[in-house]
This record gives sequence, C-alpha cells and structure tokens, in this order.
Amino acid sequence: MSPASVPGELDLATLNRLEEILKPPFRRALNVGRVDLLPPPDPEDPQEAPLREALDKGSAIFDTSGQKLIIPLIHQGRALGLLSAHGVAADQLPAAVHPFLASLTETALGLVQMRLAVETDAVTGLANATALDEALTNAIPRLAPAAARGRLALDDESDGQGLCLLAFEPRGLEAWQERHGRLPAQTLLAELAKLILEAAPGALIAAREGNTFFLLLPGRSQAALKTALSLQRAAAELEGDNGTREPWSGELILGAARLPARGEGPAAEAAALLKVRAKRALAAAGAAGIEGVLFFDQIVARAGRIRELMPLDRVLINLGRVHGLAEGDRFGVGPPGEEADQSKAEVMVTKLGEEESLAEVVHLSRPTSLLRPGDALQRLDPEDAALGASAREETVNLAGVKLPVLLDQASGVMDHPSLLSLFQALVKRDEPFAAALMRVEGLEGMAEVCGRLGAETQMNGLAGALRESFGDEAFLGRHSPETLAALLPGADEEQALAGAQVALTALESQGGRPVRAGVAAHPREGFEAAQALENAAKAMVHAGFLEPYSAVVFDAVSLNISGDDLFNQGRISEAVAEYEKALVIDPQETNVLNSLGVCYGHLGQMELARDNFEKAVSAAPADHMAHYNLGLALMSLGRTEAARPSLEKSLQLSPEHADALFQLGRLAQEEGRSKESLEYYRRAAAQPECKKAVHRSLGEVLAAEGLAAEAEEAFKEAAKANPHDAASLCGLAVLYLDREANLEIALSLAKRAHRMDPMSLRFIRVLARAMLAVERHPEALWLLRDAIEEHPEEPHLNLLLGRAQEAMGDAAAAREQYGLALSLEPNLEEARAALARLGETV
Repeated sequence: MSPASVPGELDLATLNRLEEILKPPFRRALNVGRVDLLPPPDPEDPQEAPLREALDKGSAIFDTSGQKLIIPLIHQGRALGLLSAHGVAADQLPAAVHPFLASLTETALGLVQMRLAVETDAVTGLANATALDEALTNAIPRLAPAAARGRLALDDESDGQGLCLLAFEPRGLEAWQERHGRLPAQTLLAELAKLILEAAPGALIAAREGNTFFLLLPGRSQAALKTALSLQRAAAELEGDNGTREPWSGELILGAARLPARGEGPAAEAAALLKVRAKRALAAAGAAGIEGVLFFDQIVARAGRIRELMPLDRVLINLGRVHGLAEGDRFGVGPPGEEADQSKAEVMVTKLGEEESLAEVVHLSRPTSLLRPGDALQRLDPEDAALGASAREETVNLAGVKLPVLLDQASGVMDHPSLLSLFQALVKRDEPFAAALMRVEGLEGMAEVCGRLGAETQMNGLAGALRESFGDEAFLGRHSPETLAALLPGADEEQALAGAQVALTALESQGGRPVRAGVAAHPREGFEAAQALENAAKAMVHAGFLEPYSAVVFDAVSLNISGDDLFNQGRISEAVAEYEKALVIDPQETNVLNSLGVCYGHLGQMELARDNFEKAVSAAPADHMAHYNLGLALMSLGRTEAARPSLEKSLQLSPEHADALFQLGRLAQEEGRSKESLEYYRRAAAQPECKKAVHRSLGEVLAAEGLAAEAEEAFKEAAKANPHDAASLCGLAVLYLDREANLEIALSLAKRAHRMDPMSLRFIRVLARAMLAVERHPEALWLLRDAIEEHPEEPHLNLLLGRAQEAMGDAAAAREQYGLALSLEPNLEEARAALARLGETV
C-alpha cells in the first residue's frame, strides 16, 4: 500500500485511483478496448522518447512502433502523466483530431476533478467521510489474511502488518467556537489539516468528518503511537489566536482502532467496524480525560467510568458488549488514577447492554467513602475479587478424594468454577453419574424490581428444595446466575428425574417464580461423559417449551431444539452435527429428519436433503411438511415430475398451505400451464402467511394472460411487501410502457430495478425502453453502448440502440444496428420492419 496523494489536488496518484472515471471517455471516443495510464517519462530512457515527445509538444502523437496513440495529460501547466490508447490506426488521426483530443482530455480531467470535489472537505482540503470509507474498504483486501493459530493476543504485533485508524479532535473546540465564532474555528481546522499532512506523510488517507480527523496508517499500534506523539507536539505549538488573546488549548483527544489482518467477511463491513471502533475509542478518551492515544481494545482497562448512581446499590457504567464486556465481570471503583488494591468498592456487571451496562455493588472496602459519577473502574481478575465478601472456602469428598471448593454465601452451593472442577473430576472417574439443572424463570426481571438480594433469596429457596429432594450425596453448584446444578454420583436418569420432580413439586407449592428442570446422565450411547452437563442444559431448554415446573430427560427432541437454535443463528454445519446426534438417540424422529434435510439443502447438498426428507415421509406419512420439503428437494434436483406428487400430497394434507400452493404454481408456470398456475397463485396470495414472491409470480402470469389491470395490482402488492423486489418493479414498468401511460413513473421504476441489479439484461432493456419512451435518447445511447460491450450476442440491445440513433437523426448508424440485430436473430421482425422503414430491403 502506497501513501496517498494530498487530498484535493490533481496528480498521478489521484488519476490512478480514479482511472475508471478518466479512461472510459477515451475508450468510447476512439473505439478502443485498452487505454493505459502512464507516469511521466524518464528523461534518460531512450525507449520512452515518444512519451517525452508528446509532453514536449503538448498534444497527442501516434507511436508507429507500438501502434498506439500517446495523449499527454497536462493540467494547469503541470504534466500529470500520459494515456496510451492501443489499437488506433494512423488513418484515424487527421490533423483536425488534435483539438478534439485536447477537448476530450479537458473533459475527462474535469470529470475526475468533479469526483475529487465530491470526495474533498471544503474547509480543510482533506478527504471527506465518503472518501475515507472508500479508502478503508479498498485497503482492507490488500492486508495479509489472518493466520491460522491458537488463542490471539491483543498485543501480538510481531509481523508489522495491518492497518490502524487514528481518530482525533481538538479538545474543547466546540466551546471555543461558541465564544469566538465559526470562521476562527474553521481557520484552526485548516491549520490542523496542514499539521496532519506534515506529521503523517505515510498515511494512506487523511480525512475530516465534523470536528474529527482521521488518519489511516499502515502497520499497527506503533505507527499510531508515533504519529499521535508528532501530532500532539505540533498541535501544542498551534495557538489558534483569533485576536482576543485567548488561544485554543492546543490539546488533542486521540482514539484508535487496529486491524491486524484481513478477515473472511466483506471488506465494507470490516471497514465500517474499524471506523466505529476508532470513534468509540475517541469518545471514551474524551469522556475519561485520557492523555495520549486510547486504543479500542484498551477502553475497558483505561476508560471505564461510573456514569450514574442507581437505586438498590446499582450503578450505570459506560462500558458494554461492544467494548468486550461480559456479565459477571468485576471492577474495583475509585477516583481516576488510584490503584486497584486501594479501591473503595467492588462492582459486578449484572445486566449487559450494547454501550453501557448495569452493575451491582458486591463489596465496600471503605463503607464511609461514597461512590460518585466519574469514578474510575479497574477490571479485576477473578482471583483478585473480594472473595471474603461473597464466598467461603470448603472441601468436599468425592469417593474419598477431598477437593477444595468455594461456596456462595447467599445460597451455600458451590460457585460456578468450583462446580466445573468437581464435574471434571466426576468425568475423569468414568463411573455412572447424573446431572440435573434447575432454572428460575425470569430471575433477571426479578432482580430489576427488587435487586440482587431479592433474587438471591429465590435462589436460596431453590437450593433448599434441591437439598431436600436429592439428599447429602448430591453436589450442588451455581451453573449460571439463574440456574443451579445437582451432580449425582452413581445415579441414573430415572433417579435424577424423580428427585427433580420432587423439588419442582415443593417449589410449586411454595409459589414464586416458575422453575423448570433438565436431566442427563452418563453413560449414554453416542455421548461422552464430558457432555452430560451440556446435555442437561439442552434438556432444560426443551422443558422451557412445556408447562411451568416441567422436568425433561435429555432426548432427541432436546437436540432438535438445540439444532434449530443453531440453524436460526446461521450456524448450519453445527446444526447438522446436532441433528445427527439426535438421530443416534432416535433414528425415526420426524422433526429431526426434516430439519437435517433443510440444513443439507441450505448447504447445497440436495441429494442428502432428499434422502432425509424421504426418511421423514416414511417415518410420518401424514406430516405435510415432510412431503413439501421432499418436493422442493426434487425440484432442486431437476426432477419436476417426481416433485409434483409430493407437493400435491402436502397440499392434500394441508389444503391452505401457502408454500405448497406457490411451488405448484411455479411448476405449472414453468410447464406452460398458465390457467392452472394462475389458480394456484391466486389461492396462495389469499393466504396471510404467503411468501412475498407470490404476488410477483401472480403478476407475471396475469400479464402473460393479458389481464393487465390485475397484474398491475399484483406487482404493486409485491413491491409493497418488498420494496427491493427488482423483478416486480420491472414488471410494473413494462405494464406502463405497453400501455404508453405513466411513462415517467415507468422510467423511475426501471431505474430502481437497474440499480439493484445492473447486470440484468432484462432490466437494461426495460430501462432503455423507458428512456426512449420519454425521449431521453442520449441517455439510452450511452446505456446501450455499454451494455453491448458486455453482451454483444444480445440482438434486442442492437434493436434498441438502433431506435435511439434513428430518433437522434443518425439513420446510417441505425441501419447498422438493425442489421446487426437481424444477423444475431434472423426472425426478429421488429428489426426487419425498422430497416424497411428506413428504405432498406432485407
């Protein structure tokens, strides 16, 4: 990646960046396919003599040795570079062509300047937000891909690759501007822009957005740190004096975000995320009063603050999910700059938000020191948390082996890390055991109303019920903030289920929040001992679909629900693994077979999808969705004759199933049975849950049947349901063009469809028709010429181009295009009639 040119100036770097604006006018005017942009020639290189000659003359020359036209690009007396047009013959270049080429060059450079003006900030001459976004998007694909390795470290910068986006703004500029006016502030911004270009000559782009400046730097944090230091020194010397003898402070607020390597997602998404993170780091640095540059991944460690004091010993903090925070994270609280071991309190995150979160006070080190808004947060490691305030140490005996654990003071059960340690010890013994999980529904909402202590009282009651039902042999622990676990050495599923049901009955009689339970055991065929706790959690989720106080033993349905959740998150391969584990338990579970087939369909493995749908149909012949999905899979495999009976069976089992009606309509439409297709589509459109595409397909069939008024309503309904349905917009435009009514609306619709899919031949043809209908012949001309370059085999493009040329009075060119259309399609009667109209017999 090379450094960017000074924004706003026309130079070779800018021409290279905007070459797709510069070159097309020359390609069209000279009717050539290849135009190269060349730098000014080396005075010492004899092979570049033609280039020097063109620059010296200030006009185009023909290079006979290379059979190319050399055109100098001169702007305001400066030689920017040259263009080399290949495939130009000498007889194309009479003397009169030079003024034309000079005018063409001026026009092309003018187009580049117009684009440059759109990308340039008028106050500072730096790039604007649009240019910054484009530069970020273009720079990210050039990064090396992320290396496959183990856990990543935030400070791993050994290879020197990556990008760093530095964001900064003058501290207190808004207040300074309010006192002294907009013009002095703009002058200050312009002066800062000059310092930026001097302090960061290697920046890929320098940009301004509002009062925020951005520098995109190659490399990682060291590049940003060095540049930030240079900027701070330079800004400190910039007084910004407006004649009032009250200079600007000279201080900068700096934030940064880094991208070490190219990810797998779209570059535009990575660019947007990098910019958002740099802005968040800048905002955090300003709010916390941090000197120097704050990186996004340092926000939690350096910029956490209490924002507001809340009732019930809660505080609102300025950190959230976007900063890498997690529920349960603990922080020491004290004045900014105070050491963590001298903090006056400890808080724990209880409700995670996007950019701010709720935390509860769990320990007061100095009861007489009040918490205040603006107090700093210092993240604590788990072992540094105030254990004495919330837990006590104890030992438990597992088959004669004593294990140290920490007990939660409120409920008296093991804390989560201790529970996991004990579970791992059970797994290593590889002897039978069972696990039961019990969750209090809505505990988070309860904590919102009555605070942490009230919620803990509910958990204490749950712990008591578990002790009563399972006895002293059970090991109880905290699985999550609202879930307790009972580990039962030597027990099986039936024993664990019986104990869970006893506890649920007791809790139901006491009242309070509903509780549900999930049970799993080891050994279980097809599953490892280490999966028992996870399986119990899946069974507990399964219980959530049943009545309150239900208990479920882990089974195939539990895995089906888990797989559905993964599928809904887009994690298709993981969902497949979950469904396949469910079939180990119950190979005939219809829902699982159906879900697995859907996953294989989404993965493009239609044969496997078909096989699973056939098994689902065999297992449950009365399941209409199994028949429907089998029909879809067969359609995707091109077996339409075999697909129809499956879809018809699905419709027989569920007569108002909109999707089956739609697919049967598609089959009839593809096979030319319009009346039947129309009937299916009309029935599908009448269903409230019909797909958005139904109305578009209905409109297409209605239009083909000559029912224009009904087709118009169907297309309007489709566009209303989905404003981005380009095919419906195009279909509506065609109806208006055929009726020669609402032509401007037809043009607007055709333009919208074309913008959504510029490569669609149909959309290009309809847009050209609309342009011709409203007599925008030059626009149609340019559109069709570009389209013919991409699709030279499409006769209707030549036909439409001929119409445009005929309307503009160029009969000879029109005849040529009509002839080309006929040569591509001899039966194209419209082209034949057009030639006859122009007096040419075919």
